[in-house]
Amino acid sequence: MKTITAIIIEQNTQEAQELKCFIEKQCPDISIRCISNNPKETKRIINNTFYDIIILGLQTGIDYAFEILEELPYAIHEKELLLITTKQERTLKVIADTSINFITRPIDSKNIVDAIEKVKQNLLTQKDFPNIPPNNISIPKPLNLLAIPSSNDIKLLKISDILYLESEGRYTTFHASKNKTVVSSTNIGEYQKKLVNNNFFRIHNSFLVNMDNIVNVQKKDGVYVEMNNRDMIPVAKRKKESLFQFLGIK
Repeated sequence: MKTITAIIIEQNTQEAQELKCFIEKQCPDISIRCISNNPKETKRIINNTFYDIIILGLQTGIDYAFEILEELPYAIHEKELLLITTKQERTLKVIADTSINFITRPIDSKNIVDAIEKVKQNLLTQKDFPNIPPNNISIPKPLNLLAIPSSNDIKLLKISDILYLESEGRYTTFHASKNKTVVSSTNIGEYQKKLVNNNFFRIHNSFLVNMDNIVNVQKKDGVYVEMNNRDMIPVAKRKKESLFQFLGIK
């Protein structure tokens, strides 16, 4: 099996770092992608990072992290959830369809290793089966057209014609085939949500690209993606690894 990836959501930064070091030492087939200790960062990580396991630290019952996970049920329903808590709360409304395991405080080596092993077994069991969403979650279908309203009219763009979106303050510019551009007063984050089930990837805070229209990835003097109109779009350093994973590039 490929290396299992995980993210840690824990408000106590020192504990999160200690947990990361321990897992990487005792469980070498687990790779910790990143750590988050605030709501804004947690949302970004969940939406833009590839991972198999969410390791979630709870100091006193339900906290901000559960509110975020509740907003993103489809993003996390196929993930393994590992809770670090003082109490094994078995009835969690938020993620009823997500596999949950527990590490109880005070944390010790056996506690962590046993919980990780259970999670690994769950992932191994699932690996030969497609990800089937739970019955109570409605999965948005990929869009064919995107409506972009302005004060005078509503522009309709075929998704296949969109090359990339560029953020310009609170505005978003759509770059489409045949050198067509359309400006919207809606920010790029809102369009990222609309296009979540189309083949778009946020390679930079300012750029959301249609992966169907990429023809080349340049790795010299930084990382850039080349669109089929020859525009070169920069990839943020923090996005490089997840982009390469997305494309299956080592």
